[in-house]
Amino acid sequence: MNLNIRKPALAILFVLLATHLNLAFADTKTMDLPDLTTAKLNRECSAFIEGKLQETNFSQGLCIGIILGVEDNARYDKKICVPNNVSLRERVLTVRDYVSTQPKRMNEAFASLVFDALIVKWPCKNKA
Repeated sequence: MNLNIRKPALAILFVLLATHLNLAFADTKTMDLPDLTTAKLNRECSAFIEGKLQETNFSQGLCIGIILGVEDNARYDKKICVPNNVSLRERVLTVRDYVSTQPKRMNEAFASLVFDALIVKWPCKNKA
């Protein structure tokens, strides 16, 4: 097993682990985690696209971080191959446009829809 896991992939794993811990200990009120649903994070991504950037907005950073983390991890696994000349804005637009076609999935984890959006748009040609 290759132990060379990249930082964005670790960040995604941390967020997912934290989410599961939050669900497991919901009654303890020991954690106050951000809303990681597609509905919430897609709104934040849309604000980014519209130029309503807020440096102190954690959710906007989380939106972008999840997109880049999912992409990086899937590129490592040779599943998603976004060309180098694709801008961050185009990546976010791709995810937002895909999410708009999935209204029944708004309560799912954002990372799941990000993966689906990116693999539909930029699948790797050679999966070897």
